[in-house]
Amino acid sequence: MRYLRVCLLLAASLALLACQQNRDARVHIRIWHQKIAGERDLFNEEIGEFNAHHPDVVVEALYKENEELRNLFVIAAVAGQGPDVVYGPADNIGVMVTTKTILPLEKIFAESFFARFSAGGVIQWQGSRWLVADQIGNHLTLIYNTTLVSRPPETLDELIAMGRLLTKHASHDRKIEQYGLTWNYREPFFFIPFLTGFGGWVMDKDARPTLDTPEMVRALQFVIDLRDKYQIIPKEGDYDVADMLFKENRTAMIINGPWSWSSYHVPDRAKVAPLPKNTETGYWCEPMVSAKGYSVNAAAAGRKLPAIRELIDFLTSDEVQRKMAAELSTSPVSLAAIDSPEVRQNPTLIASMAQIEHGRAMPIVPQMRAIWEAMRGPYQLLMNGAITPQEAARRMQREAEKNIAESSL
Repeated sequence: MRYLRVCLLLAASLALLACQQNRDARVHIRIWHQKIAGERDLFNEEIGEFNAHHPDVVVEALYKENEELRNLFVIAAVAGQGPDVVYGPADNIGVMVTTKTILPLEKIFAESFFARFSAGGVIQWQGSRWLVADQIGNHLTLIYNTTLVSRPPETLDELIAMGRLLTKHASHDRKIEQYGLTWNYREPFFFIPFLTGFGGWVMDKDARPTLDTPEMVRALQFVIDLRDKYQIIPKEGDYDVADMLFKENRTAMIINGPWSWSSYHVPDRAKVAPLPKNTETGYWCEPMVSAKGYSVNAAAAGRKLPAIRELIDFLTSDEVQRKMAAELSTSPVSLAAIDSPEVRQNPTLIASMAQIEHGRAMPIVPQMRAIWEAMRGPYQLLMNGAITPQEAARRMQREAEKNIAESSL
């Protein structure tokens, strides 16, 4: 009897909700995003402002972690469901285009809209535009504690030398109580700057993996040497450990991205600098660089399209990007915002844009996902001391080729 009452109450609630939605003549736009921390706070403020000025539209924003966002969006959108707008990094585009789950943006926007952006602010692939950004970067930089480091290292040799001077041992037991450097060296994304610094890359021009190379082996060995030979980085190095050490002033330098800067009190207690150059090869340590922005569900249609156009136009506007640059130190892609005082007079953004110049665009092809998955296992086995750099490179290549073959990419 009680179960029946619960079912009746639930049915009545759903019926009431359906009636309320039917009576609501406003256009409802759902957006999934992966903005975190202060960026999410500002984003919610902008959504609130848009809703306040558009009483006939309701924008509902929902946060999802990037992997979950991409996977759930594709599953839902293939069935004609899911959010109307999705916000994330450009490397999601290859999967979404391949699965036909997002709309070519030229079907929504005029050419004059795209003309507002720098070249990296509009992501094109296979002859169409799929994403418009509110920032470019998502890139790694060197961040240094200004109470411990007066001038950041410009070369890997300087990084080692400074790191050794800044690594301090306790007098009573010789345990290391302060490290010269740390970062999330368990994650392949954070390894990329060392790979490029030794002249390597993840794929060739035809999107075939290029992981079993002398450059990969030398880069892997260099990271191992930083830990085991020079002893300037911790024995354990996941994201949380590295983040904690830097926040507690137990490491002088850290490699991390713009999402971390506000929590490190940049520029008051720490500063940003480009990653060093490898004098052995002549190459800069170039991180992957990716635009982050908005794409539209392929199922969006009817009354929603004009509202979606207005929403994205607002969220990528010059004013919003200037505010993001001033409050969050994000690198804008609006031409007007790039030339604004908020950007041109901001030392952190100047350093960030210098790093972007010494960066490489993250591939947006679907094969990139297969390569990430192939790199992670062997890379972590190497860090655990289970295999050599040569074996790690061989396994990465073998796994990447297997993943790509099995996914028919």
